[in-house]
Amino acid sequence: MYGSMGFTRAMIRAPMARVAAPFLCGLLAGQYASLPLAMCWGGLLAGFGAWWWLSARKQQYRRRWLPGMAFWGFFIWLGFSWQAMHNPAAHQDHISRLGPQAKGWQVVVSEVASNKERSVRAWAEVRAAVVDGLVRPARGSVLLTLLKDSTTAGPQPGDRLVLTSPIDTIDKQPDPGGFDVRAWAASRGVYHEVFAPREQWRSMQRSAGRWDPFGRMRDQINAWLGNSGLPDRERALTKALLLGQRDDMDRDQNQAFVRSGTIHVLAVSGTHVGIIYVAVLWALRFLGKSRKGRAARGLVALLALWTYAGLTGFTPSVMRATVMFTLFTVAEMVRWRTNSLNSLACAAVALLLWDPQLLGQLGFQLSFLAVLGIVVLYSPIQRLWAAPNAVVGFFWSLIAVSVAAQAFTAPLCLYTFHAFPVWFLPANLAIVGLVGIGVYGGAVLLLVHAIPVLGPLVAVLMKWLLLLLGFLAGYFAELPGAYPALRVGFWGMVGLYLLLALLCLWLLNRRSWARIASLATLAALLFGWAWTARQHNRQRSMVVYQDREGTACAFVQGRTMHVFSPVRSPWLERSIEQHLRGSGVYRTIRADSLPWTVEQGGLMYRFRRVDQELDVDPTVASSVTVMYGKGWMVGDLLDTLPAAQWVLGPDLESGARARLRRWAAEHGHEVFDVRSDGAYVRTP
Repeated sequence: MYGSMGFTRAMIRAPMARVAAPFLCGLLAGQYASLPLAMCWGGLLAGFGAWWWLSARKQQYRRRWLPGMAFWGFFIWLGFSWQAMHNPAAHQDHISRLGPQAKGWQVVVSEVASNKERSVRAWAEVRAAVVDGLVRPARGSVLLTLLKDSTTAGPQPGDRLVLTSPIDTIDKQPDPGGFDVRAWAASRGVYHEVFAPREQWRSMQRSAGRWDPFGRMRDQINAWLGNSGLPDRERALTKALLLGQRDDMDRDQNQAFVRSGTIHVLAVSGTHVGIIYVAVLWALRFLGKSRKGRAARGLVALLALWTYAGLTGFTPSVMRATVMFTLFTVAEMVRWRTNSLNSLACAAVALLLWDPQLLGQLGFQLSFLAVLGIVVLYSPIQRLWAAPNAVVGFFWSLIAVSVAAQAFTAPLCLYTFHAFPVWFLPANLAIVGLVGIGVYGGAVLLLVHAIPVLGPLVAVLMKWLLLLLGFLAGYFAELPGAYPALRVGFWGMVGLYLLLALLCLWLLNRRSWARIASLATLAALLFGWAWTARQHNRQRSMVVYQDREGTACAFVQGRTMHVFSPVRSPWLERSIEQHLRGSGVYRTIRADSLPWTVEQGGLMYRFRRVDQELDVDPTVASSVTVMYGKGWMVGDLLDTLPAAQWVLGPDLESGARARLRRWAAEHGHEVFDVRSDGAYVRTP
């Protein structure tokens, strides 16, 4: 890596990278195993003592590696112990232990994920539980879904709420290929959720009473944007560009940036922090390079960086960039030599010491991988061609940055999203430069929006700029083959990263053995993909989707999917599209009604409406009976149903649903309720 400098020299110049690597390994191990805290502390003391003793004593040359191994072992154990120390589930007052007995909860909102007209989704920390009429201390993190009306203000970070709804584990099965709330919550170390109607939650203490300057500043900025004169779509895009808040964006807007490979410009990250940093340095360049000038410029830059981090809610991507630019600023103030890899590793260790759960968050992973790709590959790619002039050189540098960042994030994106934005390179060239203008223009608009003539003029210019951004994102998103389905499993992702590392060692460090290893890894990947394709050709599955507007199901047979959907809704169409993308289906056959019976893989599926009498052939035993429809249940329906697993469709009314569940419990039948348990997925 680092071209001619070599991997060994790069690691020597980046001591924090030698700390971060074993620390990350320990944190990963701590996510899958845990030990008592006493053993963790004992292991830390023993590991530190071994490293100190081996480093202090005189070593023979052939055993010179022992202190390094002890160093790695200590930091691996440190990461493992740090993860265990921050695992609240190990305590007796965790919500997983108090949940069955608790009748109420006190929670503090830590972050609002989305705030819509009728509902709020937020992350919260549990502070107390009501057990047997007594308030007991409790701990743990939960995902809140709170219903509200037009007269109710949504909670804000820092608000203390009282809930009377039960806390449940997050175990709802997602639609195939769809958004998995379990994985999303687990990435933040959250495994429990609360769904509270309006009458089952209330605000106990508002956060306005505490010192929260950034929250008030965000509210003021939102108010200014509301009065700026921008249309709704452009105002929503401005909020996303400035603050990373995408709640008000339409789904088609968001999808256009996803499909074009430019969604990162809406997730406030290093690009935005760099824009702020460059603006401050340019504005204060008159201070010169004297000691006092550097100090004054650095202090203003630090103030601007951390203020912006606070405005965006201290998101992991912004914190990573802010810590890195803070290191650069301090180094420039005191004239230290900086190393990008060392600064990145330092930022990673600092953030993970603050919150080890960040390691599981996709945004944190993509952010660091993108910067690591730029650190490793930008210079080698940029040196491949000498631009003839400054303008061409600027665009060539953008290409080098985009390719470097995409190379390190592509395997993880393929594994997570099962698709790849083919036109990401021209899209980034066209959009990223406009984003910088948009950020500066948004800041100017906030300052002058109330000034006559000048404010409306800036608003009009911003409107046309944002329209151009939206048009470009939509244009690249709709190009042929813009977002093809590419399915990569976990081991496929690991293989791609291994191949990338070996290629770097071969092409950048001229390691001859890495060439053979690269070819072997590529052969293993091709074999794995061929095997996966063979498995997809033989796949069989049956799915009942979660769409509440009507029961819809799909049968997958190899590369063909038969979809039965009496109603069509945007939610259902999105679920079907995600299912197609995730399962590798090439051919779809649609029907506008549900079948009576379907046989697949030796299993018989029967579909029954609860408000209709249908002839049932007693000689045909069904393995699964799907109950669906609205209205009153036919009186003798239960007597005609075969003794098999029941699947309760999402459109069943509450009365029929309750009666079916009660009758099944009395007779020992297995029931799967799509509304409460998620999508029904069965593979013969």
